[in-house]
Amino acid sequence: MMPKIVQSAAEANGSHRILTAVLLLLAAAGIILFTIPFFVHIRNIGNLFGLACSVLLLAGVLFRKQLGALLGLIREYRAGRIALRILGILILLGLLYCLVMSCIMLHAAHKKPDQQPQAVIVLGCKVRGTVPSRMLSRRIRAAYEKLSADPALVAVVSGGKGDNEDISEAQCMYNELTRLGISADRIIMEDQSTSTSENLRFSKKLIDENGITGQLYIATDGYHELRAQFLAKKEGLPECVPAAAYTSWYLLPTYWVREWFGLAHAFVFGN
Repeated sequence: MMPKIVQSAAEANGSHRILTAVLLLLAAAGIILFTIPFFVHIRNIGNLFGLACSVLLLAGVLFRKQLGALLGLIREYRAGRIALRILGILILLGLLYCLVMSCIMLHAAHKKPDQQPQAVIVLGCKVRGTVPSRMLSRRIRAAYEKLSADPALVAVVSGGKGDNEDISEAQCMYNELTRLGISADRIIMEDQSTSTSENLRFSKKLIDENGITGQLYIATDGYHELRAQFLAKKEGLPECVPAAAYTSWYLLPTYWVREWFGLAHAFVFGN
């Protein structure tokens, strides 16, 4: 029979190997998922931050002995111990923020209306020449599904003309919705906005002018629904609920992480 001390050491060693394998898999998965968007010309704080964290995790696992020795040297100094405590608290608070925001983002993307919405605001996204980008196409599709299900619903398509766009995002959405069979008299165009805040601010003016007072759908990507609903409330719009568009699996981690930063900016600066 194996002595208890030897048995405990063996169990601890086995648990350590499992933890190491799990962390290596997480690091590798993160590196792959946050690198893929680069191949479709997407580079933002989401995949840059996610890739950096994944690489640091991989380095920490592979060089854990050297890292442990370095931390031991730092702990020999009072200032070093204080710095490590502060760093640990900041990391813990960051992880808590990301976890809480992710839970609220999920809730915002699946919230149900308690009355029949009167309009759907379609938030703009990149137009390639005169053709909607993949993400904009999916927002249009999400709006189309709501419009098809409720003939009384109207759409406010919101988005100005950006760099390298031949037409405004609003015009592109109008063209696509009418091509899909939505009557032109059910579509209100807002083609001056250049940000989510302006999308909602300028849309509110048109909504007020058209006497729309009930709940509203916001057609945007699911990860973006929380920020859109927060800014809509700030702009004085009626309560908004999601018409969440699908986001490709290989882009979702990048945009989900980017949204953590976008939400922090919205909470602090209000846009």
